[in-house]
Amino acid sequence: MRARSIAVLLAAALVVQPAASARPAAAAPVRAAEPGVTVEPGAAAAGTTARVRGSSWTPGATVQVQVCGANAVHGSADCDTERGVTAMVAPAGTFEAGLTVGAPPVACPCVVRVGTLPGGTGPPAAATTPLTVEGHPVERIVRDVVPVRADVVGLEVVGGGDRAELFGGRPRRTLVLRIRNSGAEPIENAPLVVGWGAEDTPDSPLDAPRTGTLQPGQTATYRIPVVLPPAAFGQFVVGGRYAGSVPFETTFSAYPWGLIGANALAALLLLFGIRLALGRWAAARRRRRRGAVASPVHHQVAAPAAPAVELTDVLGFLDSVAPSPSGAYVVDRAELIGYLERRTGEVLEPVDNEALDRFLAPPRGGAA
Repeated sequence: MRARSIAVLLAAALVVQPAASARPAAAAPVRAAEPGVTVEPGAAAAGTTARVRGSSWTPGATVQVQVCGANAVHGSADCDTERGVTAMVAPAGTFEAGLTVGAPPVACPCVVRVGTLPGGTGPPAAATTPLTVEGHPVERIVRDVVPVRADVVGLEVVGGGDRAELFGGRPRRTLVLRIRNSGAEPIENAPLVVGWGAEDTPDSPLDAPRTGTLQPGQTATYRIPVVLPPAAFGQFVVGGRYAGSVPFETTFSAYPWGLIGANALAALLLLFGIRLALGRWAAARRRRRRGAVASPVHHQVAAPAAPAVELTDVLGFLDSVAPSPSGAYVVDRAELIGYLERRTGEVLEPVDNEALDRFLAPPRGGAA
């Protein structure tokens, strides 16, 4: 009986084994693609715009895009958080954002760092891609940076106002920064990033000195030259960060009053010259008008009408005063009458008094 049971079990094993071997092997789990990020262009100056694109991110997540120094090995402490932007991941797992390139608080090598914000959908994720920030210093990465305790105890901009600047030269200032080590450990070679800007963002980098070693309780003074473009005008801001976590910022102004005054004087002289020219032109025009009235053109302006006399009055006048002592007329009366009749069409009408005077004038060499 026992041998029979063993035989049955062996037969069942032979039947089950082929069935089990006929099952297809379970497919290996497909590993999800890692989130990726690209930036165009790969090299840009501070203040310009770069286009950042991402792929294989969790749909619906919100990501933050920043420019970071030191390859972002210390996280956001290495990043320019002031100019960071956020973007929403599309259902296809992609995003696109425009990013203003700024000066990160630490030296390059620099990267564009993208990371998901907390509280969003999906697991936390981060990715970086290299970016060359033109004009930003490049130094060796120090990975064991300990957060420092330091305070800004003095910040001012001094200098300026020389003659060259007043007339459009380059404004030159000096940023005087005083930092005190408030911690219990020395601060060695902390990065100092400084920049200036024409509005409210100091995005034009300046050459900062090396900070050296700052002992506990010690205060160090750093002087950073600030040189602006020629004829700079208005309010400016200068600021940055010490050790990546101590921000500072102040404002100053530059007004080339000499150049402004010279331009204002030139404008007044120009207006005065224009006024003189207009006055001379108006006077000449008035003189031309008076000359035209004094000497009118015959075919344009009619001569004023001369006083007229009746022909009978002329004849009576001749009869009374014209004869000479001998009784003979000095002027031929018949000739005068014919002349007057020809002028009046043989009708006794008023005649031109001036023409009559010319006719009665004694001839040259004749009797008066």
